Amino acid sequence: MTAITGHQVLTILSWFAITIILVLLLLIARFYQNVSGEPTHFWVFSLPIILFGLAAARYSFVDQLNGDVLGDLLWLLGGLLLAGMCIYLYNVMTAGR
Repeated sequence: MTAITGHQVLTILSWFAITIILVLLLLIARFYQNVSGEPTHFWVFSLPIILFGLAAARYSFVDQLNGDVLGDLLWLLGGLLLAGMCIYLYNVMTAGR
């Protein structure tokens, strides 16, 4: 059995912090959909949570700070998906105002 390094602990803790923020965004999108009736596709906010979780698990498993291609690709895909969803939600909530 190997010891858990500080990097592994901080990687997992940062994923929990990101997850809390993304769950709040998901709940905001769901609330807006329920109130306005406009589709926000709030469930898509769960996909970046999964991608970031896989990336954090990958970096914790390989125990290196950077340079893992699969981990970097998961971070990139999650970030692009999150940015796209935030822009979409912003446009839905502020359209015509």
